[in-house]
Amino acid sequence: MRERLTDLWVESRSTLFVGTVHGFAFRRIIAPFARAAGKSNVADLQVADPRLARGLLGQVVDRHFGRYEKRERRLAKFTIEHNRKQPATDQQWLRSEQRIVQAGRQYEQELHQRGLMDFDDIVRFAVELVEGDETVRKTLVACYPHLYVDEYQDLAPGLDRLVRALCFDYRTPVDLFAVGDPDQAIFGFTGTRPELLLELTARPGVTRVPLTVNYRCGIEIIRCAKRLLADPDREITGQRSGGRVEAHHEPEGFSAQVNAAAQIVRTATASGTPLHEVVVLCATNTNCESAAAGLRAQGLPVYVRGSEYDCTPATQLIEGLAAWTTLGRERSGHRLNDLLYRWRDAMGDQWSKQGEIKLVEKILELSKKVDAPAMQLIDELDLLGFTSALEKAKRGDDAASIGDMMAALTSGSLRGHTITELGERARNADRIEVTTMTSGKGLESDVVIILGAEDGVIPFFASADGSKEMNEDRRKFYVSITRARRAVDISYSGFTVTQYGKKYNPPSRFIRQLGIIA
Repeated sequence: MRERLTDLWVESRSTLFVGTVHGFAFRRIIAPFARAAGKSNVADLQVADPRLARGLLGQVVDRHFGRYEKRERRLAKFTIEHNRKQPATDQQWLRSEQRIVQAGRQYEQELHQRGLMDFDDIVRFAVELVEGDETVRKTLVACYPHLYVDEYQDLAPGLDRLVRALCFDYRTPVDLFAVGDPDQAIFGFTGTRPELLLELTARPGVTRVPLTVNYRCGIEIIRCAKRLLADPDREITGQRSGGRVEAHHEPEGFSAQVNAAAQIVRTATASGTPLHEVVVLCATNTNCESAAAGLRAQGLPVYVRGSEYDCTPATQLIEGLAAWTTLGRERSGHRLNDLLYRWRDAMGDQWSKQGEIKLVEKILELSKKVDAPAMQLIDELDLLGFTSALEKAKRGDDAASIGDMMAALTSGSLRGHTITELGERARNADRIEVTTMTSGKGLESDVVIILGAEDGVIPFFASADGSKEMNEDRRKFYVSITRARRAVDISYSGFTVTQYGKKYNPPSRFIRQLGIIA
């Protein structure tokens, strides 16, 4: 998005924010207004590493439930996470079992005692500030009179409430331009509800503009994929001719599916398709790891998204700087102007013109040392105050992801990587990307290969017919197929192997729904 704005000659300024809704809530609502609005306790909190927050929640729940109450512990975690994402009122909390309420309150208390807040806190605190303080609302409206939200179907209820508070609920609303597709809502585990987008379009004063043209997929891919929709007669037309969707039965198991995928890749590259225009999607991280290992064994270069460290604004900036430094500067796919914009955003109050000049001098100097260790770049950024700025800005998730990146580069799977190799991760060129069907949303490529398409895996065995989980699994399959421009290859074996042995599963019911197998 930043690159597209740069193409339109839109310059960065204090009243322009490009980022996630969580990022806007924290950096443009909580950080500047919490203390002034009398919420010093909130202003002093730092954003927690999500893994730390999940671990703390698990510990708190375990204290309230017995060792053998596995089902009850799972239900408690789900209920606490669900209620915090709403955010639920006290009355809504009291509908749950008392132990769940107590665990939820204790988790929040212990998190705050550590000086931390999680992503659900960010939303709740931002909503409270916007709904409860007229001065905050008026200032935000003056600074940001226009709000553009992409992928609206992926907003959790709390974020939807924040948008509505800014755009509808008071006398001085912000203009809203929202884009979304309920048929691509696949993040139910985060509390999202596609109905929120439909409710938004039904509001008085909201103009609904149907988007009916798919510019990515070949028309045959569109024709097949439409059969998965809740309304298969929904109007979707294509601009790209051709396209194919095929299913392949590999009776020897998942490893045979991976070997077949390798052959599909070789055939595609022989006809001129670059490796980075091939994406392999699996339902689970375990299958992704097996697929990546198998493809590497076949001599194919593979990139597994997020396997060494989380993809956060901070790690993306470091990778982008590495790419610009060693891979042809403006020809690297990263523009210096955009990288400096992200640098200013990351540095926050610690930014200075002199520091930015030093950054440019350092990366120009490192461009002559393309084989230097990647850690040298991170060390130079640290000397400019990068990590300390993130910590002072209370962006603990970014700081934690940099720690993981450093661990991977010094003693982990990326040990010995050069700045050039780190930059290649940002370019993602000349290698196959392997990722989960959930993480694949947002990607596009010429060829998509889906592995492990057995019933019980796709859809998940616990998704009951007609349930919201089954509907979401179907939407996820639809999203996976529509990542492809030219070809989709789906493989299944008719069985899966688990810790309990071999289990026979028919091919995914969704493949049959596509009409490509009997």
